[in-house]
Amino acid sequence: MSYITDITKNSPFFGKLKNGDVLLSVNGRKINDILDYMYHTAADDVSFCVLRDGKEVTVNAKNKTGHLGLTFDSFLMDEHRSCKNKCVFCFIDQLPKHMRETMYYKDDDFRLSILQGNYVTLTNLTPEDVDRICDLRVSPLNVSVHATDGDVRVRMMKNPNARNIMQLLNRFSDAGINLRCQIVLCKGFNDGEILKKSLADLKALFPAVSSVSIVPVGLSKFRDGLEPLVAFSPEECAEVIDIVDSFGDASFDEYGTRIFYCSDEFYVTSGRPVPDYDYYEEFEQLEDGVGMLTSFIEEFDAAVEDLDVCANRKKLTFVSGRIMRSTLPERIEKLCTKLTGLDADLNFIRNDYFGENVTVTGLITGTDIIAQLKDKELGDALILPSVMLRDDKFLDDISVSDVEKALGIRIVPIPCDGAGAVDAIAQIVEK
Repeated sequence: MSYITDITKNSPFFGKLKNGDVLLSVNGRKINDILDYMYHTAADDVSFCVLRDGKEVTVNAKNKTGHLGLTFDSFLMDEHRSCKNKCVFCFIDQLPKHMRETMYYKDDDFRLSILQGNYVTLTNLTPEDVDRICDLRVSPLNVSVHATDGDVRVRMMKNPNARNIMQLLNRFSDAGINLRCQIVLCKGFNDGEILKKSLADLKALFPAVSSVSIVPVGLSKFRDGLEPLVAFSPEECAEVIDIVDSFGDASFDEYGTRIFYCSDEFYVTSGRPVPDYDYYEEFEQLEDGVGMLTSFIEEFDAAVEDLDVCANRKKLTFVSGRIMRSTLPERIEKLCTKLTGLDADLNFIRNDYFGENVTVTGLITGTDIIAQLKDKELGDALILPSVMLRDDKFLDDISVSDVEKALGIRIVPIPCDGAGAVDAIAQIVEK
């Protein structure tokens, strides 16, 4: 049960419900969580049964806009479901102490997969959960598959419940659920022939499986006592790309869509150029690092073309993860043809905090930024992608103001998409 904490004035229930009312049912159906709430409040006529001062009260309203304007004490209207696996590749197990507290929570809640795009393993589903997902026809469901071979998946996830992945995927496919899948590739576990089997099994589930991302395992330097894993070499990354593309090409010929995509890290490590914009079709796996560089390049270059020339003089220092080394210099060079007074200093931060194998921008810490920029002339402002921050704090729990004080420079976070980045930089220079 959840209680109401706020009712907007434009809610059809304004003046009928009260803060503190406990929601019991909607249209006679018990509400277990946010999925039940969303499903049963989609009707034109909505009847709420609430508990108020120890008594059950029923109120009715017309749902004309589809927005009831109610806020509850819990986003999920239920307890979060944590992960029960002990995956050999789990990045949370590789974290040092004294980071943002939220970094240590292992989420594996299928409802957050539907609502926020989180990837879930499905290992903590009850039979009732499976039935409800099928009955509510909730989509898309983002699934961490890793391997379709049950024995391999159990070995990787250290959970016997991991074995039945294909039964679950087939059940959801039969129910018409859209599945977007992920494979975290670990050398010696689920690569090579196991990878080929997984791709073949997932290909057979099209159109339910509409896309599959293949991402390399992330390895920090804090792996003492954990399963020994090694990073893929440039040559091995190229081999993975070839395997994935062979299945992607076959899928495109047969279905008109590629389905299978490697994350950008495989291209950067292998030294191969990222594919062009059309290759990624609808960019379904963008949030998993698939096509981010291509999307950024396309949007950034188009936004630069639309800029007016500005000769204001500004020196800006840019910081980013090392994954952007082959992409960002050319973008900034193009930007300077329009912002002619811009003196841009690019700094690709080496990730000493987690280890040099970690190159993505979102895992850059305040500690490394301070250490690597403390003796530099930084100019008018330090520009960094907003993905480094949450609530104005870096992953290592250092605040933006802490870094500003340490470096004596104003920090300006900017959007991570190409168009947003260009617009934000232009506004800084034009002021």
